[in-house]
Amino acid sequence: MILHNNALTVEISDIGSDYRGSRYDWSGIVKQVTLYGKSTFLSREIASDGGCGLGGIGLCSVFEWADTSIYDSTAFADSFPMIGVGLLKKSDTLPFQFTKAYEVTPFEREVLCQNDTEAAFHTLPHFCNGIAVDQRKTVSLQGTVLTVTHTLHNVGEKEIRATEFSHNFFRFGADGVDRGYRLQFPYSIAPTLRRGSLLIERDAYRVAAFDQATASTAFWVHGYEGMKTHWMKLTRDDSPLSVLVEDLFPVVNFYSWNNKDAFCPETFCGIALKPGESTTYSRRYTFSGPR
Repeated sequence: MILHNNALTVEISDIGSDYRGSRYDWSGIVKQVTLYGKSTFLSREIASDGGCGLGGIGLCSVFEWADTSIYDSTAFADSFPMIGVGLLKKSDTLPFQFTKAYEVTPFEREVLCQNDTEAAFHTLPHFCNGIAVDQRKTVSLQGTVLTVTHTLHNVGEKEIRATEFSHNFFRFGADGVDRGYRLQFPYSIAPTLRRGSLLIERDAYRVAAFDQATASTAFWVHGYEGMKTHWMKLTRDDSPLSVLVEDLFPVVNFYSWNNKDAFCPETFCGIALKPGESTTYSRRYTFSGPR
């Protein structure tokens, strides 16, 4: 599926064609963004062994439950729901692991509309363990701006407590990720490092070195607390390209994972819906570069 205007060409994965796993939302996966027909901004998940990792592509959404109670209360060999994915089969008694490839019975989906500059996707609710979510996702273009909008409606019996983040697999053209990439914020940052090392400025960071064992970096970022909206801007030394990401909601968590193939800042949106309640929120991506 292709969206386009005078500035952007956006390739969106057909539902179930490029991804059929248990981690990422199947709908509205943005595979690539091309600016003025020549500059690209996205990559895909490539593991340290050269494999596809969990199968992430471009700009893709991840929904996570606020805790493991839904999984824990599911009997062995029964299924539990995952927003954006489907019913996942509990195949053992081990704790939930997001890296595990659970057997998926996918939710039913439909494309609500598609034209040159907009595509809307509908994931139909499926009642499971008292939980059912009517999910809609829209990808739209205006000038050099790509907007992704989510709408969730709790049509089940239980309260929904979850988070959603966009796993942004950024890479400018063929330029592998190194310390030339710089992510800037409108506040002083306070990273909590898990692995690898960073070059930290007051309001920005760069990747200094990858962890040897995993060939990646991973860390939490703090400083956004109390903000009603959020933005971050990714640039690269000696490159005219940049992308501004605006989160039009209060960020509740910020995590970053990076390797040589993808620069991945992840901002989380909190979701708390009682039965009958709905929420709508958006992210905006502004792409800049030469004509």
